Amino acid sequence: MQLSDTEHLPAAGHRFPRLGTLWFALTASVMTSCDDNTPLREGAVHVGQHDTVAVVNSAHPGAALYAERCSQCHNGNGTGNSALKAPALTTLAPWYVIRQLQHFRDGLRGTHKDDTYGQTMASASAALSDTDIALLASYIGEIPAEWVAATLDGNIEQGRDYHMNLCSACHGTNGLGNEALSAPALAGLNDWYLVAQYEHFRAGRRGTHPADTWGAQMHRLAPAVAKDVVIAIASYHATLPVQ
Repeated sequence: MQLSDTEHLPAAGHRFPRLGTLWFALTASVMTSCDDNTPLREGAVHVGQHDTVAVVNSAHPGAALYAERCSQCHNGNGTGNSALKAPALTTLAPWYVIRQLQHFRDGLRGTHKDDTYGQTMASASAALSDTDIALLASYIGEIPAEWVAATLDGNIEQGRDYHMNLCSACHGTNGLGNEALSAPALAGLNDWYLVAQYEHFRAGRRGTHPADTWGAQMHRLAPAVAKDVVIAIASYHATLPVQ
């Protein structure tokens, strides 16, 4: 991707290696809910963390585009809205946002007939230019990281053990990701979204396009981990600090 025409953009904030990264989806990514067999915490409510749709940094050159294309689902502060199956974006690294938006736009993601919300993202991304994508990624990179409330009732201690054994080598012991390994941050993502995307990988709804190298890796790994373990891991990730 050529970004020479966007070199004037302000550098994206890296609140930690900018939480360097997203394993499953983006964000503007994409939104998918858990199925009816996913245990929810008692009293869990699938709504956005805030109701605002106002952008948080109106002076940023990408603010207007974000307000027009993203804020109605993901909120102006990037905290998402699970009622719309729109995940939080605040810990997604700009490089990962760029890659996922390009994948949606270019047909590498969101084309499976059973990936309804992925199809929505693909449609929303179809008209984005490389400059548009760079602007959106830069803007999202400047949004302050926010913790999102846990909704799942998985075994957190079990999830910690599995994270350390299965996930940490790529995504970091703290879940903040590793750009060098193209492993996104898991901390700060909605637990329901992590489970949903893992199930997409398992079922082949994501990660099967020949050009989606990193998605293919997740698709190959997914069958080895049972869903109850995935729920435990996601429940543990929901306890991790985001900055």
